[in-house]
Parts: sequence; C-alpha cells; structure tokens
Amino acid sequence: MKKILFILKERFYSFSKTSYGLINSATHLATYLNSEGYKCKIVTVVDGNGIDKEVHDFGPDMVIIEALWCPTYKLEELINISKYKKIKWVVRVHSDIAFISCETQALKLIREYVELQEKGLVVSFNHAGFIKVLSEVMRHEFTYLPNVIITQDLPNDYLDEKEHIDIGCLGATRLLKNQCFQAICAIRAADKLKKKLRFHVTPNLDQGNDPILANLKELFDRNRHELVIHDWLPNDEFQQLVREMDIGLQVSFTETFNIVAADFINNNRIIIVSDAISWLPSVFRTSTLDYDDLTDKIIVAYKNRNNNKLRRIAKDALRKYNLVAKYEWAKFLHKEYGHHGKDKDKGRK
Repeated sequence: MKKILFILKERFYSFSKTSYGLINSATHLATYLNSEGYKCKIVTVVDGNGIDKEVHDFGPDMVIIEALWCPTYKLEELINISKYKKIKWVVRVHSDIAFISCETQALKLIREYVELQEKGLVVSFNHAGFIKVLSEVMRHEFTYLPNVIITQDLPNDYLDEKEHIDIGCLGATRLLKNQCFQAICAIRAADKLKKKLRFHVTPNLDQGNDPILANLKELFDRNRHELVIHDWLPNDEFQQLVREMDIGLQVSFTETFNIVAADFINNNRIIIVSDAISWLPSVFRTSTLDYDDLTDKIIVAYKNRNNNKLRRIAKDALRKYNLVAKYEWAKFLHKEYGHHGKDKDKGRK
C-alpha cells in the first residue's frame, strides 16, 4: 500500500486551533485517495525544520507540501537525504496570480523550486488556465493537480419564511475576496425584500488590523441590519453553520476552486459566485463589479432557496468537476506508480 503524507504549515486563524482552507482541501483529497487504496496522513508543522520528523515517522512514498512556505534550501536538503531518495515530493499551489502577487516570496519560491531540477520534485497548481500560461512564461511543465471534493447526498430540506434573511459570506476576509461589495449588495437586496439582513462572516485572527472587517463594521453601523461575526470553526461545526444560511455568497475577484462554494452546494444551499468560479453554471455567477446584477441575483436566489432543481444543477456541476479532478489524480499517480495504491510490492506496509 502506497503511503502519502500531507504536510501543512501550522496556522491560526482563530484564538482556538481550528480548521482552515488548506486543511479542508487536504482532508477531502486524502479521503478520496484512501478510498482508492492509498494510506494518507495529514500533519501540520511549525516550519520546515519539522518536516524531517514527520517523514521519518510515517515513511511515505509521496510527500505533498500544501502551499508555498517551505524554504528552497530545506526542500533541497530533504530531497537529497539518502533514506528519502525514493520519495516523490509534491508542492501543491492553491493560488492564481492575484493571490500569489500578494505574497512577497511566492514567485521566488516557484522559480527556485524549478531551478532545483530535481527529478523527485513536482510543482503543481489546481487551476488549469493559470498552469497553462505560467508554464509558457516560466518555460517549465508544471503539473495540474486539482481539488477533489467528497460530495454528499443530503435529503432536501425546506427553509421557512422569516423576518430576517441569513446570508453567509464565509471564509477568510481578504481584499481579493470582495466581501464589502457583497455586503453592500446584500443590504440592498434585503431592503427590497423588506427583510432584516444578518450577514455572516468568519474574519481572520487579528481583527484589530483587518481593514476588511473594519469596513464591514462601518457598513452595518447604525442601520437595522446585522453583521454576524463567527470564530473559525472545526469543519463539522462549520457545515452546521452553512446549513443555517438561506443563501451563500462567494463573489470574489479571483479563485482557483473555492471550497466554501462546494460546502454550500453539499449542504443544499444556493450560492452566488463570481465568474472566477467557472465550474459552476452561469445561473449562479455574476460580475464582481455590477451592483445591480448581484443585488437582483440575491433576491432571485433567496426566493428560490428551496428550489430543488437549482440545488441539483449545482450538485451536478460539482460532480462533473470531480470526475475531471479524479481523472487528473489517477493519471498522475498511474504515471508515478503504474497502479492504484493497493500494490503488489510487499516491501512497505
């Protein structure tokens, strides 16, 4: 049985240790790979110095480092340790160029990884369009390894009419996530629906230095609508929070996948997204700049929040995305091992 170790840098988005996007992404993928016969483990480390211990303890055939954080010298050192020579090392990048541009060292790390010219190292991205152009520009063949999402078939439920409307704009508060634009449109839609808006967000740890949260608070100050701030939650509690929403919003300027959108769909909630989330049909998408269109779509989505046909269309889109994603992973792993995780090699248990 081939063993795959996912390594993430320890991060705190909350005053309690909770899940965050990369852990959720790795968990979905590990669950799928386990079902295919691989043995997976997910760990977090404080920095690159913690990688060696985890690799030694688990004895993996493949190590997947989630996101761009491991210093090049450390990665090179690990790859060239004699006992790790047979390990395939994979760096998974989850960002498009806009998010990468906000990280000072991101492109530097990508370039340095490529220049290592290590046969045991794969640099991968989870957005097909971005990987195509970056491969052209950097003259290097990057690997496409998309997200895989474990879908659910929860029974359809019915959301009652209330005096208020709960809209979830969940996930990290960042400029590129476009939360203030979505909040303005949500307020306009609630006014037209003659409802009190409860706009739900999950801000980052350091709320005092979060300009997005500060401006959201100003938007909701001195009016009848309410900004509801949630702490970052363990995944099961987050899923319950999603089910408490009438609809969701993820109208961000840029995305490579967006797990929050998948969470809403899995929980039978209608969600409106931007064109960046191209795996969802156009009926769920809008511009990141058109206030009137998003306002109108919020109203339509709310009125159709119990529409099981729309829920099914969204779930079908997610399943279709998953079919392609699973094919890409199967192709990659077949290239590496020539079979599924249940191999005939008795050498490593």
